[in-house]
Formats: sequence, structure tokens, C-alpha cells
Amino acid sequence: MEIRLGVIGPEDSVKHILNSAEPFADITLLPFSYTAIDQVHEIIHQNRDLIDQWFFSGQVPYTYALSKQLIQEKDGIYPPLYGASLLGKVLEALMDLEEVVQKISLDTIQENELHTTKQYFSLQKLQIFSYSYPDFRPVDEIVEYHRSLFEMGKTQVAFTCIRAVYLRLKDLGIPCYRIYPSHLSIYFTLRLLKERGVSSWYQRSQLALLGVELLPPDEEDDGYLFSYELKHKELNLKRLLLELAERINGSFVQIGDGLYFIYTTRGEIEFKLDKSDLFHLIETVYSHSKYHIRIGIGYGLNALQAEENVRTAFRNARKNTSSKVVLVDEKKKVTEYLTERKALQYDYQKWVDGEWSEALRKANISPTALAKIESLANFYKKEEVNAQEVASWLGSSERNARRILAELENLKLATSKSIQLNGSKGRPRKVYRLIFNNALTKMNI
Repeated sequence: MEIRLGVIGPEDSVKHILNSAEPFADITLLPFSYTAIDQVHEIIHQNRDLIDQWFFSGQVPYTYALSKQLIQEKDGIYPPLYGASLLGKVLEALMDLEEVVQKISLDTIQENELHTTKQYFSLQKLQIFSYSYPDFRPVDEIVEYHRSLFEMGKTQVAFTCIRAVYLRLKDLGIPCYRIYPSHLSIYFTLRLLKERGVSSWYQRSQLALLGVELLPPDEEDDGYLFSYELKHKELNLKRLLLELAERINGSFVQIGDGLYFIYTTRGEIEFKLDKSDLFHLIETVYSHSKYHIRIGIGYGLNALQAEENVRTAFRNARKNTSSKVVLVDEKKKVTEYLTERKALQYDYQKWVDGEWSEALRKANISPTALAKIESLANFYKKEEVNAQEVASWLGSSERNARRILAELENLKLATSKSIQLNGSKGRPRKVYRLIFNNALTKMNI
């Protein structure tokens, strides 16, 4: 197993990382240098299929990639700048300037790290004007911070972690030093990325099962189920599914009438299949045959678990007519794709374990229903709900929703109050405030 790490940063930062990186078994470092920060978009877009994890040279390219949604936090990291990196450059400035340096400006390094460094190295007499920030900031803004302090005589020298800022300050004639990550910081970052890469490899090699369920139109009579017209439409569906199976290197199997499975791996689905492709398949099948289909995806550590999870996905899809694509992963987390861009996630496993399982069984509330109420309440940012809303979420009757909410109140997972609607002369309506935050604490019912 070879873990491929993409090193992204300005050319000098990338060279520093490559020179400082100790050899790791089964790791290959691929350098990607940029001259302007917006080139990060093209680098990641063109090379994401070649890279297991991204090694960013610093906070700026990392937070830029996050802000542009080029990566998620799990896809990469950057080496933190510890106080030792600053101390080394301060000593270098003392040697170069041949004077006591007591007032400096500094960017990027966080305040808590500076505080620790000053205490650990007894640098309380060193006055540091710090420009710390948690995200990406424009170069002009940082340059102006250093320049204004220097011209007002408040600082003697500037220390920056950003190459573009360093070059601009040098052009302005301001004494400036570039701070790089330490050898130790790079080492620990490499070790973490290797662990992430190995974990990602195992995850991508998990078995995945993509199931498609054909739903005949309600108005067709029983004779239609055995007609040649239906057989021709099924043949068209099989052709589309065979093309899909070929695309994701899967094995296509017909399980029964109107039920088809494609066996593949998680990596093939996540890297070669976009959710828009699945919704396009649903639309294509309907336009050709006027048939609706449901799609369930199950991930598992083995074939049995993957099949159990895909059938769980189908059960959840049947409970909600608006959910056409449902995914269940190896941790039993359910994701319903409402559209190709909007998804709802809920984890019912935490309600299955321990005392909650027995309490919910006695209350006749399924863990899936409870997890779905919790997730949809968070999705719509609603702290208070009524029976009509819960009935819509669960695809059930209002009577059943009222029963569930009343049981949640008994379980101390909700509190209720009665309100009178404006202009209404009928009975007050009950609303329930959900308090799931206390759910995983010791039960007291």
C-alpha cells in the first residue's frame, strides 16, 4: 500500500517541506507549487484522484481550500507553527542586524502559541505586535499591518509566515524574515497524514452495494406485470444499470422482479459516481418508462453487512415518498438525498444501545423515527414542533405523531405547552420543545 501525499504551497515552502521530511515507508510526496493562491483550485481539481491526503504548507492555502469547498477537513492538514520556529528567526535577526531586537511584528501564529513561547523561553521583554487570524486573509491587508507599525517606529523588524507578504515587505525596504514550520512539526504532520491515508485506503476498499428497486405505476392492472411492454422497459433499465455497473467496476445481478444489485467498492462509488448521476438515472428511467425507481446504497466491512445496509436503505426510502436515494454506511448512519445538492443525515445507532433501546421499545417508538425527528429538527433549525410537522417528517398520521411526541415527553426528551392560534376559537394546539441534548446522559425517568 502506497500513500500519496500532495504537498501544496509556494515553491520555497514546498522545497522546505521536502528537504525536512524524513523518509517514511510507503509514502510518496508529490510537490505542487503555486505563485498565486487561486491556483490551489486548479491543483486540487486536476489531481484529487491521484492524492490520498493533502499536505498544505501553511494555514493560508489550507483555509483557502476549505473556504472554497475544495476539500473537507478530513482530506488534508498543515504543519502548525510552534514558537521554536519564531525563536530561530529572532536569533537570525539578532545576528544580521547586530542590535538588540525588542519590538517585532508577526502574522499568522496564534496568540495562545505566542503566550506559551514567551513563557517557556523567558521572552517577556520581547514586545510582539501580533496579527493572528484563523482563516485566509488578503496579502495587502497583512502587508499594511506590518508596514504601518514599522513606519510609526513601533517595530524594528517584521516576521511573516507568508511568502507573498515577505517579498512585498522586502521591496518596501522593511527588515523582514520568513518563518517556516520546524522539522519536528513536519514530522508529526507526516505521521498523522500517513495514518489518515491508511485509514482512507481501508475505507475505500470497503464493500459497497448499490441497489435499484423498480416501482410500477399504481394505475396498471395485474396483467400488465406479465406483459411484453413491461419486459421491454425492464430491458431498457438493465441496459442503463449495466452502463452504470461498468462505470464503477461493479458486478450487476438481478435479485428478483424489479430488484437489482451492483456489487462494487466504496472508493469506486465515491470517486466515480456523483449524486447528480443517480438523480439523472431516476429521471431517465421515468422519462423512458413512466416508472419510478428507488436507489439504496449500503457500505459494509463484508458482503453481509453491505446487503443488510442496502435493505435498511430501502426500508427508509419506502417510509418517505420524497426520498429516492438513501445511503447507509458501516456505522449505520443514514443519509437521505432529498435532491442532488441537499442531504439529510441521521444516526439511529445511538438510540439502539443501552437503556434507550428498552425505553423506546416500551414506548413503541422506533430508533429510526426518533433519529429522523432529531435530524430534521436540526436541519430546519426548529426547537419547537407540533404533531402536524412531525407527521409530515415521518410520513405518518397526525394521531401517530401526537402519540410519539407524548411519549417523548414521558421520556423527558421533550416538554409541551399549549398555544392558541391567532383568530382561532378551537382547542389550543400543543407544541413540543425537543431537548435531545440530554439524551445521552444517564436516564432519569
